[in-house]
Amino acid sequence: MDKDSQDVHQVLNELKNKFQEMRKLVSSMPGIGVSPEQQQQQLQNLREQVRTKNELLQKYKSLCMFEIPKE
Repeated sequence: MDKDSQDVHQVLNELKNKFQEMRKLVSSMPGIGVSPEQQQQQLQNLREQVRTKNELLQKYKSLCMFEIPKE
């Protein structure tokens, strides 16, 4: 295959364009500017929120305030 052929240049340009599109997508992703330490802290905070909310749900369920249909 001739390295200077038009087909090779076309394929390379298409590949270059795809890389540019992907760079734009990656740079626009939410959280891309957040450090791994900050991500770990956010994850820990979210897990704590889930744990707290699960505890509250269990507390409310134990109060029998809701009728739970049995199937």
